[in-house]
Amino acid sequence: MKRAAIIIKNPQQQYEGLRTSVGLSLAGMTVQMFVLHHEIENMDEAYRDNMIFLDEIGGMRFSNNSENAEKYNFTHVTIAQAAAKIRQADIVIPL
Repeated sequence: MKRAAIIIKNPQQQYEGLRTSVGLSLAGMTVQMFVLHHEIENMDEAYRDNMIFLDEIGGMRFSNNSENAEKYNFTHVTIAQAAAKIRQADIVIPL
């Protein structure tokens, strides 16, 4: 199974990154979504629903921002840990 890493560094791309993660998971890929350097900007109902769906279908969510880990159950990673995980991906999509 192919592995994809979705790297979200731009707060304006958060929703697109999440939707891309869900879509690739549904296409049969192992997906790791990384929200780096910022807190989730707009946690509305649609974003929360898509995030829960990503969890249910086996997607993984990581962030180096401790607020995302505490508030939204992301797995906290350092930049070095994120880089190691990203290097293992077959496809890397930066947003």
